[in-house]
Amino acid sequence: MPTIWEYADQVAAGDTGLWQAATRRAAILLAPTHPVISLPYRMPVHQVLVQTTALVVYGRTRTAGAPGHVVTGFELAAWVAEHVLPGTDSGPGAVAAAVRRQLDSIAGMLRSTGHHVPEPGPRALHRYSPDPVVRLWHDLADVDDAPGLGGFPLLCLGVAAMSDTFGPAIV
Repeated sequence: MPTIWEYADQVAAGDTGLWQAATRRAAILLAPTHPVISLPYRMPVHQVLVQTTALVVYGRTRTAGAPGHVVTGFELAAWVAEHVLPGTDSGPGAVAAAVRRQLDSIAGMLRSTGHHVPEPGPRALHRYSPDPVVRLWHDLADVDDAPGLGGFPLLCLGVAAMSDTFGPAIV
């Protein structure tokens, strides 16, 4: 199992600038609860947690409007509280609307930092980008027909894992 630091460097995908700084900040925030990243066969919860946290940290850092802004666990907890999916007892269409809100929020942050983030689509090899941030966006936002995911993007799993990690009971 790789350490959180090794995995954060893998997520940075060779970047040595702001994206790498965001992946390392995500590692700092996650290290107390996830010092190593398990690589399971079926559901990559820990990997998706690191990846989603890195995207949100990157977006929040770059759109904060204050040079040198450092994203905190409290800031992530507030972001997650605004983006958590509703329960099964919510009205019709509420879950789909919340999924769209999660996708739009992260895509908007990434677009405002100059990345060319496409709309989510079907998972396919032709949806590749040399930009490691957009490449990760495809991994988390695009969907396939894998059983058990119900057509939800992995990003939803990442936000749920962030809620477990940075939720009010923990922070």
